[in-house]
Amino acid sequence: MALRHYNLPSLTTLAAFEAAARLGSFKDAARELNVTPGAVSHQIKSLEQELAVKLFQRGHRSVELTSEGQILFEAMTQGFNSMSQGVRALRRKSNPDTVTIGATTSVSSLWLTPRLGGFWREHSSVAVSQLVEDRKFLRPLRPDLIIEYATEPPKDRSELLFEDVLVPLCAPSYPRSGAPDVEQIAQERLIHLDAPDRNWTTWRSWFSALGYDGPIRTGQEVNNYSIALQLAQEGNGVVLGWNRLVAPLIERGLLQPYCEICSPAPGAFYLVQGQGELSSPARLFRDWLLETMKKD
Repeated sequence: MALRHYNLPSLTTLAAFEAAARLGSFKDAARELNVTPGAVSHQIKSLEQELAVKLFQRGHRSVELTSEGQILFEAMTQGFNSMSQGVRALRRKSNPDTVTIGATTSVSSLWLTPRLGGFWREHSSVAVSQLVEDRKFLRPLRPDLIIEYATEPPKDRSELLFEDVLVPLCAPSYPRSGAPDVEQIAQERLIHLDAPDRNWTTWRSWFSALGYDGPIRTGQEVNNYSIALQLAQEGNGVVLGWNRLVAPLIERGLLQPYCEICSPAPGAFYLVQGQGELSSPARLFRDWLLETMKKD
């Protein structure tokens, strides 16, 4: 393998290593880099041969860094963070009055977008661009801010936006019994979410929080929460709903609680700030959003 300037191996091998180290998986790294897992494995083997050290301990479903791999990963993280701050500074110069905020499809469509009109009425000169991503946002963050659901406060600089309650939801036309118990709900046509972002609460964890660990009907499975909500609106089953997040659908009569049983969500929605200092427009938008939540 020919060495480049700065006496570094191929950037392709370093990119494959960084993604696999950060995600703890060759498969997830391949998905992020849009290549096959075999290609990632090949790049990392080439890098290990070049450096004459073992960088990963390979497991059945995951990989772990060796002590040598940890040294390289920490060095690359510092370098990427520095580059990220430089790129962000250049973007601010070319778009000084633009704020970029990241969110999932459902958070964007149901919660964030309906609020942007209020911001623009007060601050018409500031443009807000959204980056929609239905998996956990990679660090260092590309947007100025992101909205992230997490079971504990993120390690990044963050502010609590809101907590929520989990409740089974269905279309008004969906057949319901009078007052079902938890065991009956478990046998309904449940719509399961198998999303890349594992922060979302599953039916299994919701039932466990209520003390039920029995059988759960398989039902339908989708990998996007917006699709799950759409299926429920069309009467195809019962979806697990974040009550405050999906309030617009409930208020418009598109969804309604299947029963009165609910439980506090194990996580909360946070407004997370990227590396470096926020631009003046980004600080303005952050403060406005937090103040809006206090009024809500």
